[in-house]
Amino acid sequence: MLRILPKIKIILLLILLYGCSTVYKIGKEFDYNNVPKIKIGTTTQKDVINYFGEPLRKGLSNGSEVFYYSNETITFNHDNTVKREGNSLLIEFDDKGCVKNYYLNIPGKEPILFGYLIHKLEMQKKINQVQLFE
Repeated sequence: MLRILPKIKIILLLILLYGCSTVYKIGKEFDYNNVPKIKIGTTTQKDVINYFGEPLRKGLSNGSEVFYYSNETITFNHDNTVKREGNSLLIEFDDKGCVKNYYLNIPGKEPILFGYLIHKLEMQKKINQVQLFE
């Protein structure tokens, strides 16, 4: 009986480890409900910071200054699946510091966003082109 007990402990430990996932949190909470307040051509960088706080990243994309906000949780499961939750927002500014364009990504709510696929492709392209400020 005593020989079986250590084996049971090892089996229980393996079961616990097998059920664990690795979770990464990217960014911080921001209120994406403020997105409708953004008005292209009139909303300034200061307004954006008042609505959403300091961005996770600031940079340049094709000569335009951009702010990037993200609140995502990425879970890598033991069965090699990946689950993404959260949202992200990329805001592009003109040379006067006013909003030129913005791209909002809310996983699971894509159908309610007009032109979501175009926005998602454009957003990914912009993110890939961002040169971060030092």
